[in-house]
Amino acid sequence: MPNPKDTPNPYGHPVYKNWVRQSPEERVKGLMKAHGTAADEPRFSDLLYHPTEGSLPVNLVSVTKTSPTTASAIFTFTIPAYYTNGWLNMHGAAQTLIYDNLTTLALAPISKPGFWMLGGVSRVLDVKFLRPAGVGEKVTVEVEVVHVGRAAASLRGVMKDGKGRVLSTCEHDKSNIDPEVAKL
Repeated sequence: MPNPKDTPNPYGHPVYKNWVRQSPEERVKGLMKAHGTAADEPRFSDLLYHPTEGSLPVNLVSVTKTSPTTASAIFTFTIPAYYTNGWLNMHGAAQTLIYDNLTTLALAPISKPGFWMLGGVSRVLDVKFLRPAGVGEKVTVEVEVVHVGRAAASLRGVMKDGKGRVLSTCEHDKSNIDPEVAKL
């Protein structure tokens, strides 16, 4: 996979057209819609955003840009059997994949060319599992940008069941991979 810093214009994907004029919600929805469209073959995480039989279509509930460097978002989904373990509870690896993707989407409202538009790469993704959630259960995921700088970001997520009980939490640290704008 090529390094975005070595690509002449990594922002060439149509999702980035008019990026700075888009609302935080338009940015997140655009990334969800565009996910997987640049690949020749679907990827495992594409099932988060594109409905298929047995997939996990994630729905955006709200996005809030709280400052130039902080934002939050809320998503919901219903757990399909595909993302469960042998006891029909959501698998820990599935929760980790969901956190990886959804916490990264929380960066979209504050991003701009050269500053977190490409979502960065994970350094640490720490998930703590507190209780199981079964197939068919509606889940809410709240994610936020706790801190972001030029090179590193700290993100957080909480997954809750339909009764508001915490299922798991995550802390996600990322490194920025955006090339400097002057190099485009």
